[in-house]
Amino acid sequence: MNTKNFKCFQVLYEEKNLVPAAKKLFMSPQGLGKLIKNLEDELDTPLFIRSKDGFLPTDAGILFYEKCLELEKSFRDLMINLENVRNREKRFQIGFASGSIRVIDINKIQKFMDENPAIVGAWYEQDNAMVKERVLNGELGFGFAIGAPEDDRLKGELIKSEDMVLYVYRGHPLFDREEISVEEIKGDKIISMASRYRIHQDFLTACHMNGFHPNIVGNVNEGFSIFRLVENRVGLGVSPKILPDSDDVRAVKLKGEYSWDVYGIYREDGADVELAKKLIAFIK
Repeated sequence: MNTKNFKCFQVLYEEKNLVPAAKKLFMSPQGLGKLIKNLEDELDTPLFIRSKDGFLPTDAGILFYEKCLELEKSFRDLMINLENVRNREKRFQIGFASGSIRVIDINKIQKFMDENPAIVGAWYEQDNAMVKERVLNGELGFGFAIGAPEDDRLKGELIKSEDMVLYVYRGHPLFDREEISVEEIKGDKIISMASRYRIHQDFLTACHMNGFHPNIVGNVNEGFSIFRLVENRVGLGVSPKILPDSDDVRAVKLKGEYSWDVYGIYREDGADVELAKKLIAFIK
């Protein structure tokens, strides 16, 4: 018996009408009707009473529906368990801090995943702190994190460094500048990444070192949102330079050693340290 027929039966049982049930199953009503008739012939019992009110289940149909639900759950649990068995063999997982995927060489990482069967070929994007914590706890074999690791148990290799820039809209006095110092934006409205991101904390520190607290009017989750708000003159945007200039918005470099650094991190005492080192060498 084809297990897909169980799903077709369940949908018809719940809808009680061939037309909406067939639509849900991406089938024709005629095809679904024939499938149900074949299923009844195979079971040698009617599952529905055909009436002007639709398909009404028989006692056998009610019982079959209850057992179908049990079988569906058992089959789902079986597939999950099989996936877990497969993933035990693929023990090496890679995590990505939010935003890091924008600047790393995706094709190269995917090629490395494909060539090394121990790696789970999935892309896990999480907050920066969570990636570092999961690498530290051994849940991830490798992580792309923002900023050098502070914990001595983590080894960090610089992968990519992007300038911190100020996105400025056309018509603003700073639009045509090549560089802008942090103190020059003391009175401006600023759009920044959300407070949980490392770039936000670094920007606050830079402002405080220059003796003021910035007038932050927007906190967003990614660079494109900053760009859109700047484009509509809500304020100036602080971000890594990961989006190209447009006619109305320019990225102007911030004076000083302000950068957004993506590190590859791993535990030197981890079980898969050699694979982590191999990944670093492959990227570089």
